Amino acid sequence: MALSNNRVAWVNRSGSNIPVYEKTVSSSFHTGGLTVGGSQIGTIAPNGFYTLIPNDSFYITSYQIIFRNSSGAQATGFIETSPGYTLGDYAWVQYQEPYHFYNSNGTTLSASATESIGGTTYRIFTVEKAVTYRNPSGVSQGTLAVGTKLATTQSTAGQTYGGYMLFTKKKVGAGSWTDLVTGGYGFVDLGLSLGAMPNNRAIY
Repeated sequence: MALSNNRVAWVNRSGSNIPVYEKTVSSSFHTGGLTVGGSQIGTIAPNGFYTLIPNDSFYITSYQIIFRNSSGAQATGFIETSPGYTLGDYAWVQYQEPYHFYNSNGTTLSASATESIGGTTYRIFTVEKAVTYRNPSGVSQGTLAVGTKLATTQSTAGQTYGGYMLFTKKKVGAGSWTDLVTGGYGFVDLGLSLGAMPNNRAIY
């Protein structure tokens, strides 16, 4: 797959570090007249994850993202996908994959487990560090305990809470699968302030 202008949680499956900058600046060399600029404030390492905030224009090649900065905090920055007008994309762009494709074993990533629930095939995850979750309106629903199983079919990130991702089902202990929130799906904090790499992410 490749990075696209969608509100999605992405994993950097390339072998390259992606530099993150503090802002966008004018550029006559880039489609849309913008590129990244200012200071470099972080890096998306191989197998690290981040979420993307879509541009209003599909012609702009720089994107605002939410990521884990060098201080270990969730932060906002910008990445650039192209060296310039007519020059195509950087090679790493083709190796950005949706978060829900991958589980972690604590060391590295592997294809996420699947399970059929009510006739739908879901990708299955496990909460490794307690995280909060919200309903579609953004109202807090409390905390998901370590060991809680989560199920999803997509990597859609939250609009207001951009470090959160859509999940549909949850299972606690030996219980049955239930809706994440009353009536259906909700959004779970991916825990960028807790970790963004396979060895420290909050949701395996």
